[in-house]
Amino acid sequence: MTVNERIEAWFAGREDEYVSALAPLIAIDSTTGTPEPGKPFGSGPAMALDAALELARKWGLTTGEDEGYVGTVDLNDQPDQLHILAHLDVVPAGDDWTVCKPFEPVIQDGKLYGRGSIDDKGPAIAALYAMACVRSLGVPLKRNVRLILGTDEECGSGDLPHYYGKE
Repeated sequence: MTVNERIEAWFAGREDEYVSALAPLIAIDSTTGTPEPGKPFGSGPAMALDAALELARKWGLTTGEDEGYVGTVDLNDQPDQLHILAHLDVVPAGDDWTVCKPFEPVIQDGKLYGRGSIDDKGPAIAALYAMACVRSLGVPLKRNVRLILGTDEECGSGDLPHYYGKE
């Protein structure tokens, strides 16, 4: 079986598992709030970051955190070759939600609705899920893939200069 076939087989039938991983993250109101120690963009983005990093650890990946600014997830201990950027903060929800309430995810017509499902919690968890697949299958890589989970993309991206100023 080729690597591609193994990856396709790993993902087959796991849609419910993916949704179960993503829905609790969507339920977190990660709108920027008042800065607190260790939570530079407020408690919402910090809670979302904690939840995503806990999920990564559950799936056997190595995590790190940069003072609440960003979280990192590493596939292996090799030198970095690829950085995947994603963010867990959302813009304020507004009052025009029609399918569901913003932080109460719902599946309707085969689609998952909720604040951040597309921008950017869904893609963040998709990247994390892909990394978990590669790790689980033992796909050999000569370099590391690092997922960088930001917490301030929607309000100026103050998270990334902080992170890259140290890394």
